[in-house]
Amino acid sequence: MSTRVFRHIYHERSHRTLGGTVDPPAIEIARWDAMLEAVAIAKGLSTDVGKELYEGWVAAEQPAECTCPPCDTVRHAFEIERARNAAGAYRGENGFWIFPNGLPAGEKLAGPYQVADGVWVNAGETHSTPVT
Repeated sequence: MSTRVFRHIYHERSHRTLGGTVDPPAIEIARWDAMLEAVAIAKGLSTDVGKELYEGWVAAEQPAECTCPPCDTVRHAFEIERARNAAGAYRGENGFWIFPNGLPAGEKLAGPYQVADGVWVNAGETHSTPVT
């Protein structure tokens, strides 16, 4: 029984957090905690042991994150954002990305992009040729 509950919680947690990229709603956390307490009670243990049992199961099983299309899409978007931030890119006041150091390694854009606020260059060209 506990393995099925652990799998269910893990799948829900993975989906609700988009694979660990966002915090789940507090009501969901409370529901998962109650389910883990029920597992502990069913095993004749104190209620605070349920979370430890679950964490031990996750460490041992290492289940995969949710792979539904929305979760994959959001996870991919966060990966791109992290790579851009690591390369020194940031979002300008208008919300567009600004790449002062050029595009991150491996990223290819088809159209123009900003290298400074309001300074656009065409993809594949150097920074010295702003788009007018």
